[in-house]
Amino acid sequence: MLLTGLAGCYTPLNNSGIATTKAWLDIPAKKTDFDGKQFDSCYQFRLHFVPAEADAALDRRDSCIDACCWRSDKGEVTLDFNKNFERDLKYYGRATKYTPGKITLKVSHSSLLNTTGVKVSPRGAISSNGTVKLKREIVEDPVRLAQIESAARLLQVRRNARLADQRTQEAEEAAAMAYDDPAVKQRAQDLVQRREGAHIDHYFYNLNKTYNKKGYVFLLSERFYSAQPIEDFVFRVVCRAKVQTGTRADSLQERTISCGTWQSDLTAQTVSPLDSTARKIKATL
Repeated sequence: MLLTGLAGCYTPLNNSGIATTKAWLDIPAKKTDFDGKQFDSCYQFRLHFVPAEADAALDRRDSCIDACCWRSDKGEVTLDFNKNFERDLKYYGRATKYTPGKITLKVSHSSLLNTTGVKVSPRGAISSNGTVKLKREIVEDPVRLAQIESAARLLQVRRNARLADQRTQEAEEAAAMAYDDPAVKQRAQDLVQRREGAHIDHYFYNLNKTYNKKGYVFLLSERFYSAQPIEDFVFRVVCRAKVQTGTRADSLQERTISCGTWQSDLTAQTVSPLDSTARKIKATL
């Protein structure tokens, strides 16, 4: 049987010849033995979500939506829409909760009928055309929201005091000239690296673990920043990284990925996230 497995063949996309019990279950590929009997297949779910925002709670590749998954590696998939709920509620004071929170899809194959099926739990959670309808609830933590608001007010008071103590017209003109000063932009970039470097490092560490679990190679080769002014000594700093990924070390492809867009305030000496990637990175530690 081991020899049969090693001698298996791979059927190209859209040529699997396997029936499915659901219109939204695709079998792009299969593996067969010398007798042409299937012993493994790669399945993919063609799903869409209502509300559409629920999609952001999932890793679409790991959930077998953006890529097919081999049944021998993963016979069951859990769509966990609330996996970050507690973390987001604690950090932001407000988070989205979906019902049902989890949907389990168990894939099986009948050799006799040459048909692949999927069992959905809870039953009826996915419609016949692949629509996943969820109830959405915004949950708030009043105590945490009050803490955030209080901290924001305190920060604004301090900022106003510093601005009041600044020089008059001459200092303002000097600040305007500093917009294009490479040294000032570099200070804004350095502030991001100093304040958020550990979060960004941990983000790439987790990304590397995710790729490795899926059998991919992930190499981080270079990280670079660019800064553009927003207002006096406040900059929008974009972080990017060059990486190499692939299934084998001798056939890696180079690409550039985001490590967040940040607001760097040189006056307040603070850094805050400006996009979803930065917010995700901020929450990694």
